[in-house]
Amino acid sequence: MMKRTLILMVTIILGLSCTPVTGYAEEDSFDFNATFQGAIILSLGSPNAVVDNTDTLIDQTNFNIVPLVKNNRTLLPLRFISESLGAQVTWDSKTSTASIKSSGKSIKVTLGSSKMFINGKSFALDAPAQYKEGRLFIPVRAVSEAFGKKVFFDRGIIVVSNNMILNAKRDREIVDYLKFVLAPYQKDPYTGKTLNTEQVALLEQSVVMLESYDKEDNYLGFGSAISIGYGLFLTNYHVIADSSSYMIQTSQDQYYEVQGVIAADENLDLALVKTSMRTNIPPLHIGLTTKITVGQSVVAIGNPEGFQNTISTGIISGIRNYGSDKLIQTTASITNGSSGGPLLNMKGEVIGVNTMGIEKGDLNFAIPINYASSWIKKYTALSFSSIPVLNQDQFRETAPTEQDPTVDESQTASPSVHLLGRTVRETVLGPDQSVIFAIDENKSTIFAYRFSDNKVVVESSAFKTPPRKLQYVNGEIYVIFSNADYSPYRFEDQQGGQVVILDADTLKVKDQWNTRIDPYEISLDHSGHVYVTSGSGQWTSIISYDRATKEEISSATIREGSNLVLHPSEDRIYAVDSDTSPRDIEMFRLMDGKFTSNQDSPYHGEYKLSTVIGITPDGKYVLNGAGTVLSATNNSASNMQYVTAIDSFDYLAVHSARKDIFFTGKEREIKQYDTETLKVTGTLRTKGTIINLLMSDKQLVAITKLALPGNPLPQYTVETVKDL
Repeated sequence: MMKRTLILMVTIILGLSCTPVTGYAEEDSFDFNATFQGAIILSLGSPNAVVDNTDTLIDQTNFNIVPLVKNNRTLLPLRFISESLGAQVTWDSKTSTASIKSSGKSIKVTLGSSKMFINGKSFALDAPAQYKEGRLFIPVRAVSEAFGKKVFFDRGIIVVSNNMILNAKRDREIVDYLKFVLAPYQKDPYTGKTLNTEQVALLEQSVVMLESYDKEDNYLGFGSAISIGYGLFLTNYHVIADSSSYMIQTSQDQYYEVQGVIAADENLDLALVKTSMRTNIPPLHIGLTTKITVGQSVVAIGNPEGFQNTISTGIISGIRNYGSDKLIQTTASITNGSSGGPLLNMKGEVIGVNTMGIEKGDLNFAIPINYASSWIKKYTALSFSSIPVLNQDQFRETAPTEQDPTVDESQTASPSVHLLGRTVRETVLGPDQSVIFAIDENKSTIFAYRFSDNKVVVESSAFKTPPRKLQYVNGEIYVIFSNADYSPYRFEDQQGGQVVILDADTLKVKDQWNTRIDPYEISLDHSGHVYVTSGSGQWTSIISYDRATKEEISSATIREGSNLVLHPSEDRIYAVDSDTSPRDIEMFRLMDGKFTSNQDSPYHGEYKLSTVIGITPDGKYVLNGAGTVLSATNNSASNMQYVTAIDSFDYLAVHSARKDIFFTGKEREIKQYDTETLKVTGTLRTKGTIINLLMSDKQLVAITKLALPGNPLPQYTVETVKDL
């Protein structure tokens, strides 16, 4: 089983204390993995346990096997303790005697006896060995005598280890944390009666976070999942797609490795996964979709933006047709990370699986639970160990494209890595190919970094509000700021922000003007026109400005949070929205900075689209991050027509001086494409995970996040990947 990482500062464990625990220096960190290595941690009345820093169960077949107190004596399950310490246990039913062999020791314990024999020598027990639910229990003191271990006990927490790790007085916060981690689940609160919101919210214990990882165990992302059986979890297909492995994290900070996917339907966007061990997370009750009505109250539970098990309330606002299927429309908020969570009626029954609709606002959608009912009926009727998993290869991330044998071997050379020593967001390449401009996330500054000699050559003054995006053109850095965080409910009469222009050599402010929208994306042409979209207001504006006069030239209607790409001819802009499902692409035609017309894509859901958009350097094709390729022509009849598909990507690098090639990046893989044929002509690997690709006429550069040995925090780097 994959071990969980529990390296935490004592002073921040669950936010329980703002001051360091007595006995630890303020600068010290409490390393759980090192401290509790090899230890067994139990809690009175709980079937949960941690063994050698791994979450487990005392008995996967019986959740009633728990440490208990009887006649003022704490009793532990003998087989679990023995096997967790590496011993072998056999049971003689005729004599009701357990025999344990461990490290040259032979230990015998007989049901009802107050004696224990170690290598034939008798030792008195302070309570007789007792029987419960088919398991033999012994007093906690016998563990220390039989195995030579130290046993810590405080407020129901039991730690069996080689040394006395904890001190009850000094380590109260740590004991509190262990009590939280090992707390048993509540009894099933389902009664079949109508509940209030607070009672429905108690069902959040059955909703988990599903984390996904690539084949090299790099973290990819997360969604939500619903317990529908002990160790069985229902989620969205898109939560498990393009991943090699998964972990489940509970609201009690427990981690369980997922053995694999046992059922999946990409068209319905549903998947069912099975954990490696049978968990005791109580399953939710499944409702009848046929009984839902428009206007009835509902509760959604999920992990929006990583805020685990967030509760939102609303009503069912409609039942919508989606192709040949149905979707439940609700006003209960469903945002990024909520995918796969339950939509519950007021009896606490699951009636839908939350999925993506309009990610911000009141248009939210759930898949009716009846689409998964056959899976639930089939797999919950089987014994857990007999449930097979599917071949995981069909869900894994796309394997690297096999290189053309004619590709120069230099394309696979290791990149040169330069540590930035800062947390960066947006980056652009300057006119000097060895200098990048970037936003410092912590300091709210713009800095120029020359990676040829690993030096910050100049840095701006700190801004009062965080910079959002930046672009370079004609010796100037353009930076946009929003006065407030983006919101679909802040319309243009409440919006505002700034465009600030910095001198590229000094990074001092040259010019600036206010905007009437919340700037989200910026695009620049070489004729002094600036194009800015809004990140708020749902249907909102894209505005063009004159660089010289700072005056608004024209505007057009666009979805909030749309991403832009300017065509190389600079006579049109293509945009993809980020908050609708299915996503949409449209084009805005330009003349001297004015929006003269716009054209919507003819497709609405027929082809996959992500929020990443770009154009090939020859201007012939619009490239979308999902891999969809559309035409980019001046003729409305042939513009934005489907052409073909390439491998999906998260980042795109093109340069006007190299119309023959372009590059895409995803995770740690970069693919080089021939512009004319759209075929992969080379594959490169970065050391870290790519967060941006930058290309000059002479060099390809990747901005990455790199995990270094001995450092728990990722480092931001510049990797010089390839000379062109």
